[in-house]
Parts: sequence; structure tokens; C-alpha cells
Amino acid sequence: MFDYELKTSLSEHKIINIMYLKGEEITLRKIRVLKINNSDIKAYCYLRHGIRHFRKDNILAAVYTN
Repeated sequence: MFDYELKTSLSEHKIINIMYLKGEEITLRKIRVLKINNSDIKAYCYLRHGIRHFRKDNILAAVYTN
């Protein structure tokens, strides 16, 4: 869905904002992608101040930060 934004974050070390669905809760996260797999990504999450794993299917939106 948002492969271009995720790949650009990985290759150019860009921070992106994502809208993420976890269970029934939607959260806004500021992340920098570290690794991309088939179904998930490994990223540094600025909200949680640590490395987190996100399922690609649960990303509802992705945009670059300013």
C-alpha cells in the first residue's frame, strides 16, 4: 500500500508519519524505517523511543514529515 514511502524512509533515512491500526485502536506514529520484510517493517518509533515492528497491512496512511 505505502511501499514507496516505506522504501524511501529506508533508503534515504527519512522520518515518516504513519496512521497505524493496533487491535481496535488507531495511533499516529513518527517512524524511521530500518528494515522491510514481506509482511512487516522494523522501525525506530519516536513515540515509544525504541525499535518497534509494524505489520504492513495495519498501516492506514503514510506521509513524509517536514
